[in-house]
Amino acid sequence: MGWDHGYYSHSTYTSGFFRELAPAWLDFAALIKGHCPPRAVEGQAFQYLELGCGMGFGLCLQAALHPEGTFLGIDFNPDHISHAEGLCRRLALTNVRFLEADFLALAEDPSPLGPGPAFGGGFHYVAAHGIATWVREPVQQALFAVASAALRPGGLFYCSYNTQPGWLGRTTFQQLYALERSRSDPADPKGPLRRAIAGLQALLGTAEQPTALRHAIPQLEEDLAGLDPDQFDYLCGEFANEGWQPLYVADLHQRCQAHKLHPLATATLPEAFDQLLAPSLKGPIFAEVNPLIRQTLIDLATYKSFRRDVFVKGLDPLTLQDAEQRIGALGLRPLQLPSAPAEGPPSFTFSTSFGQVQGDPAVYGPIVDRLAEGACTVSELQGSSDQSAGELLMVLALFLDAGWIGFDRSRQ
Repeated sequence: MGWDHGYYSHSTYTSGFFRELAPAWLDFAALIKGHCPPRAVEGQAFQYLELGCGMGFGLCLQAALHPEGTFLGIDFNPDHISHAEGLCRRLALTNVRFLEADFLALAEDPSPLGPGPAFGGGFHYVAAHGIATWVREPVQQALFAVASAALRPGGLFYCSYNTQPGWLGRTTFQQLYALERSRSDPADPKGPLRRAIAGLQALLGTAEQPTALRHAIPQLEEDLAGLDPDQFDYLCGEFANEGWQPLYVADLHQRCQAHKLHPLATATLPEAFDQLLAPSLKGPIFAEVNPLIRQTLIDLATYKSFRRDVFVKGLDPLTLQDAEQRIGALGLRPLQLPSAPAEGPPSFTFSTSFGQVQGDPAVYGPIVDRLAEGACTVSELQGSSDQSAGELLMVLALFLDAGWIGFDRSRQ
C-alpha cells in the first residue's frame, strides 16, 4: 500500500465552498438542539481545523470572512497543499495555514496541530467534508481520533458522508467502474467511466421492457444520468477510492462515539425537525426512542444518501432561558426572498430530504414581510410574528436551507 492508503491520488480534487461548514451555521445547528456553541457571541476569536481541506478554496474563503478566526487545513496530497498555500499567498491571508499530513501519523502524534486541550489549546470547530466514507476504515478511525484529540471540550465536529440506503444503486456503478479501471488504458482515463455508465444503462432495459435490475433499483437510471465523465476529477474522488464504503448512520455514529464524539445535531437544518416528515412516517418513527434506531428508520424511510452530522466533544446543555436568549440575539439578513405573485396568495414550498414542505401563507407571509424590510435579530422577528420560539426556529431553518436568508455578522 502506497502513501495514499488506497485513496485516489492521481488527480487533484475539485474546489468549492459549503455553507454548512461556517461557524455561524454550526452554532445555529447546536442551538436548535439546546447545546451551548463554542463561541459566546458572533465575532469572538476561535480556532478552526479542516481535515481533508483539498485545494484550500473553502478554508481560504472562511478565513477571509472571519478575520477573528485562526484556521488550519490538513491534507495528505502535496498537490492540494501546494495549491492552497499559493491561494493563501495571493489573497494575502495571515490567519490560515496549511499542513501536509497523514491522519494515521497525526493519530499517533497530534503535536503538529498545535497545543491540545491538555495545554490550554484545542480547536472550537473541526470539519471533515465527505471524506469519512472515501477512506479505508483504519484511516477513518484515525480521522475520528484526530478530530477528538484536536477539539477542546464543548467543541463541534462537522462530518458529512455518504449514507445507505441512498447509495445502494450506485454501488453497482462503483463495482463495475473499479473493474473497468483494472483493465483500462492510461492514455484514456475517461474510458472506464464511459464504459461503466454505458454498460449499466444497457442492463436496465427500457421503461416498456424493464429488466430485473431496473425493477430492483428504479432510481439507478436517474443516478447514471447524473454522472458526467467530463467531471472527471470529481467522479474519481467520489468513486475511485479503494476504501469507498457508504455507511448506515448507526455505524458511523457508533464509530464516532468510541472517540468521545457525541451525535448532537445536523447541519442540514430542516432535518432537525422530525415533524416535517410525511404524516404516514411519524407514527413508527416517533414511537422509537432509541436514537440510533430512530435515525436509521428516518434514513431508510427517506432513502437518505448524504448526511451532514454535527458531533460534540462534551455536552453543555443550555437552560431554556439561556437558549432563547442566545437564539434571540442572532442577526439575520434577507438574501433571496421570494417575490409576491401578481395574483393570488403567495406559495411557500421547500424541497427537503423529507420531501416537499408546504408552508401556510398566513404563518410564513408575515415573517417574509418583516425580513424583506431588512436585517433584524431573531427576537425582533419573533416580536412581529405570532409563532412560538420552536415554530419560528423551524421556519428559519427552512429559510436558511432554501438560501432565502443568511446570518448577519454585523450584529455583534
